[in-house]
Amino acid sequence: MMTSVLRTIIICLSATTALAASGLSLPIEDSSVSNDRDGNFPSSSAIADDAETSGLLRNSSARSCGIQIAPTYYGDVFTNTRGGISTNDATRYLGLLNLWITADFEKLRLPLPGRFSLLGQNTHGQGLTEHFIGDSLVHSDIDSFRNITQVGEYWWELDALEEALTVRLGKQDVNTEFVYMDSAADFVQSSFELSPAEVFPTYPHQSMAAVALLQLNQSLQFKLGVWDALAPAGSWGVSGNGTIFIIGELEYRYALREGALPGAAVVSIARLSEGELNGNAFDAVQGAALQLEQMIYREDASSPRDAQGLSTFLAYYPRSLGTRFLPKAFGDHFTGGLIYRGLVPHRDEDVLGAGLSWVELFQGGSNQETVVELFYKAQLTPKLSVQPDLQYISTPSGIYRDALVAGIRFQSDF
Repeated sequence: MMTSVLRTIIICLSATTALAASGLSLPIEDSSVSNDRDGNFPSSSAIADDAETSGLLRNSSARSCGIQIAPTYYGDVFTNTRGGISTNDATRYLGLLNLWITADFEKLRLPLPGRFSLLGQNTHGQGLTEHFIGDSLVHSDIDSFRNITQVGEYWWELDALEEALTVRLGKQDVNTEFVYMDSAADFVQSSFELSPAEVFPTYPHQSMAAVALLQLNQSLQFKLGVWDALAPAGSWGVSGNGTIFIIGELEYRYALREGALPGAAVVSIARLSEGELNGNAFDAVQGAALQLEQMIYREDASSPRDAQGLSTFLAYYPRSLGTRFLPKAFGDHFTGGLIYRGLVPHRDEDVLGAGLSWVELFQGGSNQETVVELFYKAQLTPKLSVQPDLQYISTPSGIYRDALVAGIRFQSDF
């Protein structure tokens, strides 16, 4: 059976590549699925329905075969103009290539249930955090600290209970389904999602996990995940250290003004068991997340598919660290921001964003760090965007001079 499975997949991949090269394609209906820069893909079940935003190879053979491929490239050119550790030769390029491959076993006509997804990742260049800014929150969410080529995620997913329950097993990023806010996805600063500096199984330290997503009703979803924590970047996701990360989340989605203004409220509770990292022992960490997203103005209130308008988001992450904690551990953390899509006439897909992120630290000095970010993301074509970005970082890691970081990000969906 294994030979038959491999033969089917190879044939589908060959047909996909050949037709993609020839330019044959079919129009795909619009979707809200986004291909997020740290590899986060909201649902592999939605991959087969989406193409425009995720950059999938759009052709009839690929879709009928059940193989979907979604490559996305992110490039950052940033400079530290003042403060931080150093401004000397402080302009750097950093790139991230994400390559999602998803196989739908039913469409492949294989005797297996569900779907399988794999994320290949490569980073190259250098970020500014480690040698130039010294910030704890990490100014770019694609910074992996050292260049990596890895299978960032690979997991098997299946549905049950008439698709009310989804189970996902394999190497995963906790920020794919948990503690994630759609409104904050376009910020360059990593702390508007989960920072790579966190001791959690998130990019670039994704790890093995079991996740269950239960849709209780149309508005309410319960999520539960258990991770093998502290797997090193570039590994297959197994740490071998016995440290466990567990998180539960309740998400409520609603809409105000007769459905014109969608919103979401999320409550999460998480625990990282005691362990050791780089020779430093730490006690168990308990944490929570309180998140709110709300669209507060829609330009065309009569059209629920019109995304133009103003949205806001707020999040608070209280933490209890115990008596032994890592030198660069985070305490309480707060983020908030505003997003306007389509502010400029005839630029309906452009995004203007402003946000603030604050975190409690334990490294001396001010023992806190605050970041203010302002950006404008211009969607030049359906597959290419350019995003000028400015960040003011107050007391990086609590011990360095205030820094001002400026630069540009581009994103290409192939």
